[in-house]
Amino acid sequence: MTTTDHFIGAEAGYARRPSFSLFFRLYAAAKWALLWLPRFWKARSQLAFLAAMSECERRDIGLTGCDVENALALPVDRDPTEVLAQVVADRRLRRER
Repeated sequence: MTTTDHFIGAEAGYARRPSFSLFFRLYAAAKWALLWLPRFWKARSQLAFLAAMSECERRDIGLTGCDVENALALPVDRDPTEVLAQVVADRRLRRER
């Protein structure tokens, strides 16, 4: 005895088109890879600007020299400005309590 399974929607044209979604995944991956270098240079130039600031200037925005050094030690595929923004936000929350 054999049984057949019928998928609702497959006959009505709602079947998933793997080539269509694969194209967009490849497009997104290629776009990310091509735009990685400009993002990297922008983030590193921002870190260089922060490193060139005096300790008083960094303290005014809620950072220390150690924070900038830690951001420089992050892997190159991570955005250090997001990490530094999170550090500043955490310090502000602790100060408000």
